[in-house]
Amino acid sequence: MTSRGFFRALGLALALSVSAPALAHEDHDAPAVRGQSAASTAEGPQSDMMAMPGMAADMDHGAMMADEGPKPMPQRLYRWLGAMHPAAVHFPIALFLVAALLEIAALTLRRPVLTQGTRVIIALAAISAVGAVALGWFAMGMPGRDDATHASHRWLGTSIAALGLLSWWAKEHWVRRPGPGRERVYIGLLTLTAVAVVINGLLGGMLTHGMRHLMF
Repeated sequence: MTSRGFFRALGLALALSVSAPALAHEDHDAPAVRGQSAASTAEGPQSDMMAMPGMAADMDHGAMMADEGPKPMPQRLYRWLGAMHPAAVHFPIALFLVAALLEIAALTLRRPVLTQGTRVIIALAAISAVGAVALGWFAMGMPGRDDATHASHRWLGTSIAALGLLSWWAKEHWVRRPGPGRERVYIGLLTLTAVAVVINGLLGGMLTHGMRHLMF
């Protein structure tokens, strides 16, 4: 063997001796890397679900609804009518407030012309209040297990319907007849109804959006 062949053989031996431990180290680390990848893959969906609790809750709710099965027609109608309550309450809220503001403005400014439309407004407010209260009872069910906020909202809403009907009756049969102080008593009754409407609207907002929904 010539000197050139000897040096080639020596270089090849050194190269093999250096590359063998490196390859062995790579083969040794491969299972650990694969284990870490598998662990991260397994933890990925779980961490994503933890990062999105709302989505997890929606999925759980959807699964519960899917497991319930079909409901009888009366129960479905009962639930459907109750779902109309949040939309129905806007009518008596707006109408009672407008009627009270017009009556107060007509009394303080001495402009009776402002009350020309309140007769129809109060009638619509009273009728819509009765409808909204009925839908609210469908939404909340029968009393018995209400907490303090639900009970207050239920019975204050029922009282508003009664006050609205009384205000309508007073407008139709009492205020139109001459008598001392009748108009002021009627306006006081209507104002009380409007204040109760505002308070009950706040209670309804607490039930829908949480106790701190109006925090500044």
